[in-house]
Amino acid sequence: MAIAAITGITGLAGGQVAHALQASGHKVIGISRRLSSNVLKADILTVPDLTDVDALTLAFQKCDIIFHFADRADRKSYSEEDVGAAAEVLNAIRIAATRNGIRRIVAFSSIYADDVSRSNDRYGRSKRAMEAVAMASTPGEPALIFRLPPLYGPGARGAVRYITRAIEKGWPLPFALARTSRRFLSLNALADLCVHLIRLDDDTFKRAEARIFVPVAVQDGSLAALSRAIGGDQVRLLPVPGIDQILGGCVAPGQLERDRDALSQAIGWLAPDSRNFDSL
Repeated sequence: MAIAAITGITGLAGGQVAHALQASGHKVIGISRRLSSNVLKADILTVPDLTDVDALTLAFQKCDIIFHFADRADRKSYSEEDVGAAAEVLNAIRIAATRNGIRRIVAFSSIYADDVSRSNDRYGRSKRAMEAVAMASTPGEPALIFRLPPLYGPGARGAVRYITRAIEKGWPLPFALARTSRRFLSLNALADLCVHLIRLDDDTFKRAEARIFVPVAVQDGSLAALSRAIGGDQVRLLPVPGIDQILGGCVAPGQLERDRDALSQAIGWLAPDSRNFDSL
């Protein structure tokens, strides 16, 4: 049994990962900025300021690994003053981890950090600054970094939520011809990844540190496939020519396979088929 600390445990991703780790027999220590209802039955510690190294040092006692999800809920609300905040938090986490002898830190970034040309994207700049801290040689061990794509599954936000709601209402979607590659990941695949990371041997984890990976589900890598993964037999897809060109989020041909293969070669993980959400 491992003891895992999860920052942002009250969020969608952090909560899903906590549930999966507990189901796999591991203990979870949740780190939250504020008091909240504890539906996970995990130990949740309140740390109002995640740059408070002393408070984090106490919170991380006896932990074996840290999963860092905590961030602002709305990326569109970022101000210029917020850009450096994520980097400050991760620096504090690394110092506190070092004090406790913790050698495994997993930092979750975003694919919005991909586009360095968008200097006006404060959220992307913030994530890139956090990644720079994660890859630095000190203090302690560098982090293993994942740029998360949009997540799908119950409770997902953003465009995935609108697709889900439309399917639930029986509305048709114009995605029958939308087959251009896009990055997506299910919540249960993310949870499976984190369980895999806990089980990973020390040498493999060490080799993957200070590197950036994008976990994806290749089989659900288009709007048509995503819609079927979410809706199953309920989804109604209409053939609308050119819909892929109208909507953003496309990636170059073969990119999903390159994302998948880089992660598989580094840590031996492949996203499971996530078409069944019964376990969520």
